Amino acid sequence: MKKNWYKMTLMTVALGAFTACSDDDNNIPEPPVTIPTETVGAYILNTGNWGGNDASIQYMDIEKGTVSADLYASANGEALGDLGQDLCLYGSKLYTTVSGSSKVVIMDKNCKIIKNIPLTNSENQPVSPRYMTAVDGNVYFTAYDGTVSRLDTLSMNITGSVEVGDHPEALTNANGKLYINISGYGSGKNVAVVDLKTFTKIKDIEVVLNPYTQCITADDGYVYVVSNGNYAGDPKKPESEWIYQTMQRIDPQTDEVKNICPATYIANSGDKMYLLYAEFYLPNTHKAAIYDLKTGKESSFIDIASIPSPSSMDIDPITGDVYISNAPYGSTSDLMIYDKDGNFKKKLSAGYATAKVVFVTK
Repeated sequence: MKKNWYKMTLMTVALGAFTACSDDDNNIPEPPVTIPTETVGAYILNTGNWGGNDASIQYMDIEKGTVSADLYASANGEALGDLGQDLCLYGSKLYTTVSGSSKVVIMDKNCKIIKNIPLTNSENQPVSPRYMTAVDGNVYFTAYDGTVSRLDTLSMNITGSVEVGDHPEALTNANGKLYINISGYGSGKNVAVVDLKTFTKIKDIEVVLNPYTQCITADDGYVYVVSNGNYAGDPKKPESEWIYQTMQRIDPQTDEVKNICPATYIANSGDKMYLLYAEFYLPNTHKAAIYDLKTGKESSFIDIASIPSPSSMDIDPITGDVYISNAPYGSTSDLMIYDKDGNFKKKLSAGYATAKVVFVTK
């Protein structure tokens, strides 16, 4: 796990479009679907330092090219907490998991608290929430008590939970199912599958050792998982025992798994998967590349030497710009922005250990 500033002026954020269902017998035409055409901003989640109570959320104004102070602290007069893990924008609200503070926070789009949800187990011990995915009016999140919980976005209450395995981490949804990385705190070899309709676990899928922070559904409909292996290159281990960080593809129709290529962080845009590969003990193998999902061919993206301590990678869904955070231990992060072809555009300063960039479109 990787180890704020003055008041900003009020900002205006475009609300997401609403959709409605109608009875066919009413013969009322459905409103046209609004397709976003512009990115107006981005929320930046910074994990903060372990025990530092300095997790933060900032806002980037795309047109001005500026990053705000800690928006959450400004809106609420208090710190977000210890170890901001994940951030989700769904409908008109923001959701964040704060792992070290054992809570899920629901906010409006100015990061004003709507509801704090403290997490404890049956023995009233704190539980650390981890990663989120949202679908069909619910936000689903993993937690270190071995569960995935379902949070109803209207009532803002947890309406169920299911046990999935030891130390569940990143998750995604595809084909009516949740796919959940089961890290086992480094010893896990499975992705758990949960049926969304019944909210029950239906199977485990075996993958490479230690599936961790990367689990996404790409535009091609497949699920892509990165396993972190066992620190390949560790001089204490013989090379024959090294297990490399690996991107794998799961077909959600059959749940068959295919190993694709080395990767540490991944982000998808259309038929391109952007990859960062950064094994701790193998610096000479580090690379940033683009993997073509149609052809299976790989091409160079940027010189990764400019990002010695990557901590996240996200893609603007409208422009295709790639945002990569460089987060040296104990220092604030630099947010490096490149266009889709790898041309450098800008460097911005963020908080400690940037973990996620969530884009706001209209």
